[in-house]
Amino acid sequence: MDLHIVGPEPDGEERSAVDALLGPADSGWEGGVRGGPGGRAGRGGIARAAERRDLLLPALHAVQDRIGWISHGALNYICRRLIVPPAEAWGVVTFYHLFATEPRPPVVAHVCDDIACRLRGAESICRELDAVATPSGPATGAALSAWRRSPCLGLCDQAPAALVVRAGMTPSADIVTGVRDAGDIVTAMTAGPAQVRPVRDANAAARLVHQAGSTLKLLRRVGVADPSSLDSYRAHGGYRALARAIELGPDGIVAELTASNLLGRGGAAFPAGRKWDAVRREPAQPHFLVCNADESEPGTFKDRVLLEEDPFALVEAMTIAGWATGCEQAFLYVRGEYPAARTRMQHAVETARAAGLLGPDVMRAGFAFDIEIRRGAGAYICGEETALFNSLEGHRGEPRAKPPFPAQVGLFGKPTVVNNVETLVNVLDIMVEGGAQWALVGTPASTGTRLYCVSGHVERPGLYELPFGETLGDLLALAGGVARGRSACR
Repeated sequence: MDLHIVGPEPDGEERSAVDALLGPADSGWEGGVRGGPGGRAGRGGIARAAERRDLLLPALHAVQDRIGWISHGALNYICRRLIVPPAEAWGVVTFYHLFATEPRPPVVAHVCDDIACRLRGAESICRELDAVATPSGPATGAALSAWRRSPCLGLCDQAPAALVVRAGMTPSADIVTGVRDAGDIVTAMTAGPAQVRPVRDANAAARLVHQAGSTLKLLRRVGVADPSSLDSYRAHGGYRALARAIELGPDGIVAELTASNLLGRGGAAFPAGRKWDAVRREPAQPHFLVCNADESEPGTFKDRVLLEEDPFALVEAMTIAGWATGCEQAFLYVRGEYPAARTRMQHAVETARAAGLLGPDVMRAGFAFDIEIRRGAGAYICGEETALFNSLEGHRGEPRAKPPFPAQVGLFGKPTVVNNVETLVNVLDIMVEGGAQWALVGTPASTGTRLYCVSGHVERPGLYELPFGETLGDLLALAGGVARGRSACR
């Protein structure tokens, strides 16, 4: 039977925001996006909106970006367009802390009060804001801005930090770091609209100086190459790995990855070669690749630095992974608190596509591969791979029972390879050096280098790279030791 939604109607702005994503409502077809999953994944394809439940989060973002919050009328309209039961959509929109379902001002500052920022004075800043600024919650009177406490924003090396978002026809998000007092937040909230200003890694120069005697791998381009330039990336070794991977072919890529003994850097430490090989051998089609860039653990910002400072490296690494595992379509899921990273990655994807490095015939090598960027909406649990799949599919980001495992039944029920940013970027050096040579760094059981996020009471907070086998003392020494005369625990 037909599903009828009774309730408030959207206003013109809300309807326009949704239609800009899904296409004209009167046609019954969505447009402007690639065809749907499950065999329809090809650029330029179209599918009935009812078959694109996975567009629920993008549609919610579209409304909030335009209006500043999601009304019942806007939610009803999205449900009608995507044929999603309203109760399910309500469960989704209320699951994510970045979505608002009550009226609030168009400008909102998300002030981090998690551990790293708290160590740098965030709690006193929040108390000051209570006295001088509009608190978070419904807009009242002529208030144009508000603030709210936020979980970790992934800016721990530059704490205290805040994220100021502005709704409207040209929505923006500004990152505010090194906050001194409430006045810095108020100034950011009352300033005029601005484009996203990607944060350069403020500690890159200091880190590179103090790591001059070591061999940087993952971070060697950070602070050196221009992250917005494909030419600069190539001048610093970019796309040598993909050229080598094309020579090796899928079997050779997996063989080198297996020889390297690269373990996943997301926490489970599962051998990447075994994961890729399992997906490659699955007969069910299509295969999907998912890059998990939803690092939400307090004190963790390693993937953010790579996304912002070396975006083409991730595009190249994902392309190699797609070629090796038979994936023509990839999704890069970036946490909602990383607007600068998302902007950088979108530029890198579009630039690579224009250069023939993504699309129907990558580097004229006879295989198709493309990347779609999706934005999270603030949910710590979406860092778990199956919760991330649910989020991508337009559901609450809740973990699934395993087995079945993603290599057999993953995104959209198809074989899926999922790795995080750090894991994938390691693949570039493995292709260039060869797996056995790459494995000489580190320890036999844990090969290669590792990225370490250091924040809090140290002299030089930042992201550091060390081979496996080094000690915590070595890492703290690189960071300048414990700050302000404090003593380290031994």
